Amino acid sequence: MIDPLAMRYAVGWEHAVFQRVCIGLIGFLILFFAGRGTWKKDCSIITGILWFLAGLVLVIFASIPQKVVELVVSTEYQVRIRVIMGFISLLVLYVTFESIRRTHLQEKYALLWVVTGLVILISVLFPDAVALFRAVTGMEYATAIAAVSFTFLVMVAFHFSIAMSAMQSKQAKIAQRVATLEARLLQMEKALDKQQTESESKGEVSGKISK
Repeated sequence: MIDPLAMRYAVGWEHAVFQRVCIGLIGFLILFFAGRGTWKKDCSIITGILWFLAGLVLVIFASIPQKVVELVVSTEYQVRIRVIMGFISLLVLYVTFESIRRTHLQEKYALLWVVTGLVILISVLFPDAVALFRAVTGMEYATAIAAVSFTFLVMVAFHFSIAMSAMQSKQAKIAQRVATLEARLLQMEKALDKQQTESESKGEVSGKISK
């Protein structure tokens, strides 16, 4: 059954000129600033790619013909969810592998992102894989996919929290060692200055005696 609200927007999409123009302008602005930032190296390539994709999606969305909108709306709800989640999983995998290739992301931090993208992709390609989870929880397909994605995203956030805590502990230890080395260096400089002063004093005394 087609949602009446979705059908209303689908039927009147070709007449929503103002909304489509605004969406298209926003998309073009995002594309412009993403390209400019990437060209001038104001942002990383990965960030530029993500913003470029966001702008491209808005431009494509604003230029979709009326027939395509009606076809999409009339498509089964589960199929639309699978297509969207499949695109997101492929995007996550692409960005993760590209970040690894460009050494922006280490393999140990990318592991959970890869697993998350693969789990979502498997759930999309094989809907029966989440049948047991749906039977136990009583969730719909889209809700089950969102729950699985959210679970792995929480795991990713927890993993990065542990990594950041370990990094802060290492930084604290490094700061303590640097402070100790600075104190020792200061002591050595004072001792060296003292030796130089004593040697200069002895040189002056010996010079006076020779005269």
